Amino acid sequence: MEIKKGQIPFFRLALPFICGIALALNFANRKEFIYATFGLFAILFIYKWIENKRSLGYKYRWVFGVLLSLFLFCAGYSFTFLNTPSEKVTDISHFNFEGARNYYLVSIISSPKEKDKSLKAVGEVKGIIDKGTLQKTSGKVMFSFQKDSVGDTIHYGDLVEVHTVLTGVKPPMNPDEFDYKNYLEMNGIYYEAFVPKHSFHLTGRSDAPWMLRFTDKCRHKLIDLLNRNIKGNEAAVASAILLGYRNDLSPSVVEEFVDSGTVHVICVAGLHVGIIIWLLNFLLLFVDNYKHGKLIRTVLLLALVWLYALFTGMATPVIRASTMFSFLLIGRHFSRYTNSVNTLAASAFLILLFNPFQLVDTGFQLSYLSVLGILTIYPLLNNIFEPNNFIIKKIWELTCLSASAQLSIAPLSFLYFHQFPNYFLITNLLVVPLLSVVIYLGVLFFITSYIPYISITTTWLFQKSLLLMNTLVGQSNHLPFYVTRGISISYWETALLFISIICLFIFFSYKTYRPLVISLLSLLFFIGINIYKSILHSKQQLFVVYHVYKQTAAAFIAGRESVMPFNNLSPSDFSYHMQYHFWEKGVKDTLTLHNDTSAVMLSGHIVVQHNFIQFNGKRYVFLRSNDDLPDSLSKFPVHCVIVSADYKEGMEALQNAFTFDTLIFDSSIAPMRLKKWKEQCAELHISYYDVSKQGAYIENS
Repeated sequence: MEIKKGQIPFFRLALPFICGIALALNFANRKEFIYATFGLFAILFIYKWIENKRSLGYKYRWVFGVLLSLFLFCAGYSFTFLNTPSEKVTDISHFNFEGARNYYLVSIISSPKEKDKSLKAVGEVKGIIDKGTLQKTSGKVMFSFQKDSVGDTIHYGDLVEVHTVLTGVKPPMNPDEFDYKNYLEMNGIYYEAFVPKHSFHLTGRSDAPWMLRFTDKCRHKLIDLLNRNIKGNEAAVASAILLGYRNDLSPSVVEEFVDSGTVHVICVAGLHVGIIIWLLNFLLLFVDNYKHGKLIRTVLLLALVWLYALFTGMATPVIRASTMFSFLLIGRHFSRYTNSVNTLAASAFLILLFNPFQLVDTGFQLSYLSVLGILTIYPLLNNIFEPNNFIIKKIWELTCLSASAQLSIAPLSFLYFHQFPNYFLITNLLVVPLLSVVIYLGVLFFITSYIPYISITTTWLFQKSLLLMNTLVGQSNHLPFYVTRGISISYWETALLFISIICLFIFFSYKTYRPLVISLLSLLFFIGINIYKSILHSKQQLFVVYHVYKQTAAAFIAGRESVMPFNNLSPSDFSYHMQYHFWEKGVKDTLTLHNDTSAVMLSGHIVVQHNFIQFNGKRYVFLRSNDDLPDSLSKFPVHCVIVSADYKEGMEALQNAFTFDTLIFDSSIAPMRLKKWKEQCAELHISYYDVSKQGAYIENS
């Protein structure tokens, strides 16, 4: 597919704007860019005035292009800087409240997500209540409301008075762990708070716009309708596909869709919006028979598309798709040619103009890259083979569609999800056509849900189609080598992969060999980096005590093998807190030791005897109970002592039993006992490392 510069003006405008946003996200607080933005705007105005007066001619046109790019670059930085919550005078970060319990007036701005013992929701802090006076503030906080009869009634848009303590979001405590703090900050959330029972009450007012309240209420009524008639995983999948509501999806179901390469099916985005528009356009064809019918149909389509976006919670992929289809619908009505890449860039530009922090949102990146891949790579793949048979042609087109989308997001999939679905072509061939059936039956289900007899038939068909989809996705995960896990690459490696893919696309599009050379060189650098990392991994010797709340978690890593002593972690805890670090270090084999293990060898580096471990000539002792103290009257020399929650003796007994270099308190110890032991350490002049406060302890042996 050959793309001409004149056809993609918005793409060329969006690039410097995005670069400015990226710089601001990594190097903030440079107010000089705001002055530069105004200065460049004035220079642009003066230049255009001179150009019109003196007719500078064609050879100076590059000057305007350079000035415009610099202006957009500075504007991107300035927009990001000015939209940073902490830059607002009323932001809660400017009030000295952290650690103090205060009364806050909070507007709930997200649909509450139900947890086992709480409801999590994002709230906008409207003000601090002090002696009956409201001091106006702004800023978003992640609230966890403890469940009770009042808490269950909290909805989107409610105004709630809470009595709680706001605390800063903690950074990741383990190496390569998901950075929840950064994730919230990119969404403008810098604080979190737990609100106990009886510490909050509804004011009886609502702060959300009436349209958003109405669509949110309708959305939950439709979700209740699905739960009553469909039930189980099928109802949760239906809510995700039709309404963009994913709170009811179990982690196992989400994992199945991710592993099969069809997670886009349960994330409402361009595919879903496109199917909905096709259906609406078909149903509204009769309007063309009336006067100004085409205009009326276009307006109705635009209104219905954005109404659907409201019903799905205005998720970023839906906004992106709705914006793009809106441009296409308007262009089609006026019979104007619209380049799809340019339309995509225009929608991105508008979204980032309103919220520049969307640039670092994973969903935003994946959705735009996948559509860009479809628009650019798909035509190249589709032209490779032109079958005459209609069925084979459709299968080939769908295969090319899936391949182009997956290829365009593969580097980000490696970076963020550390895996690759090996059967994505097969699963998409089966699931994507079924998605259209599910959506059409879902719409029919909602329309006929209160019509006797007919509703029984539509409900049965809808449920069976959902069951078939879940079965196809679930069974694909039982195939051999269905997914490649443990892929760990850096940002630089991700950039090299993207350079290689882009240059390869340019080579096939324009038939010039320089991009091919750059593509191969980028791939060669990528392979070289991975060979170097593999050599480092084969020689590594690490001892790590991880931070896992109320748990003991440690690992000895030698080469590509690891031993986890006395581990009782759940699979979810291990996956969240430790798995990514293991993948980053190239660990392939992990052995878990339990209390009854007496001895084990790890590549000749480790020996275990009861609670004593010798690793690379250093002795480590784990104090899990008072019985772990040696009976010997003389002190036992060890390199490191790791203390856990079930050890009850004081620090003096520990000091009398061992001579040691390092004392580590793991994250299983209760705060009160830890405080007492720290006081004893201060009296006995014992230095220590507190995993619960300082994060994971890492030692290179």
